[in-house]
Amino acid sequence: MAKKKRLKIVLIGYGAISQTLFEVFAANKAPIDIVGVLVRSGRVKATKEKLGAKVAVVDTLKALLKLKPDVVVEAASQQAVRDWGEKILKKGIDLMVIATGAYGDPRLWKKHIKTAEKSGARLRLPSGAISGIDGLLAMRLGKLEHVKYVSIKPPHAWTGTPAETEFDLPSIKEPTVIFRGKPADAGRLYPKNANLAVTVALCGAGLERTEIELVADPTLPPGTNASRLEVVADSGELNMHRLGRAMPDNPKTGVLTALTMADDLMKMVRSSDW
Repeated sequence: MAKKKRLKIVLIGYGAISQTLFEVFAANKAPIDIVGVLVRSGRVKATKEKLGAKVAVVDTLKALLKLKPDVVVEAASQQAVRDWGEKILKKGIDLMVIATGAYGDPRLWKKHIKTAEKSGARLRLPSGAISGIDGLLAMRLGKLEHVKYVSIKPPHAWTGTPAETEFDLPSIKEPTVIFRGKPADAGRLYPKNANLAVTVALCGAGLERTEIELVADPTLPPGTNASRLEVVADSGELNMHRLGRAMPDNPKTGVLTALTMADDLMKMVRSSDW
């Protein structure tokens, strides 16, 4: 029996998500090799010191492509998606995107889809820190009447966002809606907090027919964040609530975000879907 090929991936960014991926693959003995990490030039030395000699640390897309990965995993920012997404897909390399807020721009979304179709690459959008995406995808095959996504995080998780100027975050004593509007606006104004707003829209009713609420909630258990997905369709109703642990060093991101990315990559190996 031929030995099964291992999946080669390169990560864009080396923050909380990427570090969790290293830990999960090692703990589960996944047949996945992280062969490289792309970081900003100023972070190359520090990242090399953390990762050692077994993982290439690069600061250009050209150097990333030389590593010949099967999948490039974006774990950095919407800007990384805009800067490098099309070039990666054009090379026929699968691209996993978690900063889906970049696709609040429908022109970029269409361009990446068209590029992937032409090259044979796949654009992969993991579900992120939410439950119920599988149900939403199935329900959209019928008629979707209402889709609403609510992201709930402690007040300090909204630091550095427009909410900081509009609200006295430390003084919030009860759940407070800090944004209500469209997915593209949520993703643009809250690029580190609300990428899932766009994911939900792309998987469901679209950018114009999806309602988004962002909530600062001081009553959440310490170290957690939450989300709620509400769907009404001709096939029935879906109401999913998730309470999850936030990254220890990044309250803006849930641990489940990294785990759904890891799970999708591990499923690729099991199903030979690459």
